[in-house]
Amino acid sequence: MNRIKLFLSSAAILFIAAIFFAACNDRGDLMGPDRMNFDSPQFAIVDYSDVINGIEDATVDSPMMFNTSLFNYSFMGNMSAMTPGNPMMRGNLWMEHFDFGKHLGFVFRNLKLTDDQKSQLKDLMAKFHDSMKPLVQQFRDANADIIAKANDERKAIMDQVKAGTLSRTDAQTQLKALNDKTRLQIEANPKSIQLKSQMCDARNNLISTIEKMLTPEQLVKWNDWKAKAPDPCK
Repeated sequence: MNRIKLFLSSAAILFIAAIFFAACNDRGDLMGPDRMNFDSPQFAIVDYSDVINGIEDATVDSPMMFNTSLFNYSFMGNMSAMTPGNPMMRGNLWMEHFDFGKHLGFVFRNLKLTDDQKSQLKDLMAKFHDSMKPLVQQFRDANADIIAKANDERKAIMDQVKAGTLSRTDAQTQLKALNDKTRLQIEANPKSIQLKSQMCDARNNLISTIEKMLTPEQLVKWNDWKAKAPDPCK
């Protein structure tokens, strides 16, 4: 009797496992040579708009800062799925505001890619992020002094709040003006302008290379996505 129970339990486990893996296969979540995890952050385009959005404004509660998951590029390894509403993204200001219209996994999923195309695209996206990561970090380093100066000004504002000579409401108004001024300084920084050009080159190269890999039928859907996708380089 015990052997029968053991056999039935084992069979049930194998049956459930088979259903699970079949479901994963249908979604493309198993990363074999012919599989793609379309929700992976590796298929998300990171561009100049992200480095701007990745600067977190100074508030009465926190200084102006660079979003660590973006500027350290740690978002690539911390999430198995980069999808809207993913609980793992809560509390991360950059990820909460990421424009998923730029996540190529959503368009790739609908292109009926061949195994060879999948392999090429995974390699291409890896190379894209390899080229973007140092540019993102250079942007942070190039503007670190501007952020530090803004935080010195924030401290002066908050010292007045602590001293009781400035209300939190008035401090918020001054901090908003400080944030706006600092962002203008960052975008006017010659190094920022140079890095934006390099980021746009990397983005444009990615887009044009992908287009050369697609069939005419796939290009119809791709061009539909492209017409709607935000492009900070225009």
